[in-house]
Amino acid sequence: MMKRTDPVGLLAVLAVLAGLSSVTLARAAAPAREPVRVVKSGTTFTLYGVTFASPTAGWVVGSGGTILATTDGGTSWKPQKSGGQENLYDVAFPTPKVGWAVGANGTILKTTDGGAKWTAQKSGTVANLYDVTFLNEKRGWIAGADGTILSTDDGGGSWQDRPTGSKAHLYAVLFLNEKDGWAAGALGTLLVTKDGGRTWTVRESGSPSTFFDIAFPDSTVGWIAGNSGALLQTLDGGQKWEDRSLTQPIDLTSLAFTDIKTGWVVGDRGAIFRTTDGGFTWSPYGRSPQTTFYGAVFRDGKTGVAVGDKGIIVQIAVP
Repeated sequence: MMKRTDPVGLLAVLAVLAGLSSVTLARAAAPAREPVRVVKSGTTFTLYGVTFASPTAGWVVGSGGTILATTDGGTSWKPQKSGGQENLYDVAFPTPKVGWAVGANGTILKTTDGGAKWTAQKSGTVANLYDVTFLNEKRGWIAGADGTILSTDDGGGSWQDRPTGSKAHLYAVLFLNEKDGWAAGALGTLLVTKDGGRTWTVRESGSPSTFFDIAFPDSTVGWIAGNSGALLQTLDGGQKWEDRSLTQPIDLTSLAFTDIKTGWVVGDRGAIFRTTDGGFTWSPYGRSPQTTFYGAVFRDGKTGVAVGDKGIIVQIAVP
């Protein structure tokens, strides 16, 4: 004997199904995250350096003394007063409050309040300063023109000029810990220190390229990026470097690795490349404006920011 259908129950079931259907449609209609999205910077000055001290707090520096800050992970940016007009090439924040910016003619600026106020520090040089790194609020290093490397043990209260034996412009400096560091620059120049930057020795790179950035996702695996598609990799802590250059002859200006396998490199004419296999292959990522990028950073494995010519800032998202 067939059961009669309960009209009230049937209506309830249909209502639930209709609700599920609308949720499914809504999800299907939701726009996917754009892999590369331009955000408003509010400036047309060239932007050279970018850093984040937390998932939300970040800073960008550029020409004409430009400093921008974000408190929402890079979705919006507001200007900060640097107090000068010198080009600023890099920025570092070991904590969300304490940071440094460096630039042309020996410029060093420090803030202790997240950038509300920036104060000049005496560098003791007129060389252009291109890169800055800090392990904490006290220990920091700067690389610059004509083989310049400066170091501080007191938060920039004083800066020591460290002899490198090189006259090459140094565009990148990196420290893995308080003792072990690297610097890289023009004409294949690669320097290494084992004593916190007090002394530096030349390490053979095997390349004539100009190097713009260096990254070590761990103590043994490292990468160098440079002009004309130059990419070098080490698997033994820098004893030997192998050529992993791209076939495209474009300048590669900034590296960012989120783990030993996943990395990013940006550069000339809007280039953004990604590897997920430890650098065996590099693939173009997303569609970006044909504008040169000079700096990039990844806040985590899913979200990054790149900056460059004409005030360009893009957010890079991994689905």
